[in-house]
Amino acid sequence: VGVIGLGLLGSAIAQRLLERGLEVVGFDIDPGRAPELGIETADSPAQLAARVERIVLCLPDSAAVEEVCGGSSGLLSAAGSRLELVIDCTTGDPDRSEALAGRMGGAGIAFVEAEVSGSSALMLSGEAALLVGAEPGSLEAAAELLDALSPVVFHLGPVGAGAKMKLVSNLAVGLNRLVLAEALYLAERVGVEPGALLEVLRAGPGYSRAVELKGGKMVKSDYSPEARLAQHLKDVELILDLGGAAGADLPLSRLHRELLARGVEEGLGELDNSSIIEVLRNIPAREDGGE
Repeated sequence: VGVIGLGLLGSAIAQRLLERGLEVVGFDIDPGRAPELGIETADSPAQLAARVERIVLCLPDSAAVEEVCGGSSGLLSAAGSRLELVIDCTTGDPDRSEALAGRMGGAGIAFVEAEVSGSSALMLSGEAALLVGAEPGSLEAAAELLDALSPVVFHLGPVGAGAKMKLVSNLAVGLNRLVLAEALYLAERVGVEPGALLEVLRAGPGYSRAVELKGGKMVKSDYSPEARLAQHLKDVELILDLGGAAGADLPLSRLHRELLARGVEEGLGELDNSSIIEVLRNIPAREDGGE
């Protein structure tokens, strides 16, 4: 199995496949990443397509997916290609995913989107969910790899449906994280012990998985990345694009984008997305009690 894109999530995907006894060959623009995982590496996507029948993509955005698939050294350019299936785990634009699926299908390659709901840590532990868009025949071809990646697979419709669900669900995930950050920030300002706040939230209606996944990181200022803040800014941009195309105004997501962009400007982009609390901590304190 080939894996293209060996960042945080792509590396976790490769490790899941290895743990399940599959041979993995990787490709990344950083040639050092595959050796770090102990796997063979290809020199280009085209070379990888000539070596394997199945490839998983985990890339920064739709533009990168389009380049990997259709660029000058992309999957479709491979001489003597063995490629039969592409599973795309990239969080991307639903319309562009749908168009690319048609192009790949025209070349006889099944294309499945498998958006990951969860961080690299959750992927490694088998707790991430896959939000899948695929035609029935392609879904059947991908079943073995999807099951290897996660025990929780939602088939939501054709290609594009998985991307839409990922963006809608990510809206809730991101805002849950932001609300937790603001509550912890207020606790710090008024002398409420943050760890005690997390215990109260666990016991009451304010609980969400963000409390477990991000609360401790915020309290300890431990921003070792599981999912980067800059990546979530990209996701929120896609969420706003999706809303705009549907005529849906998303005021909370617009504020979230503003705060995430401020975080990137402050140098937090490559840190874990729990570092959003630092954006709040860095806002000058108000002394007038105004709104």
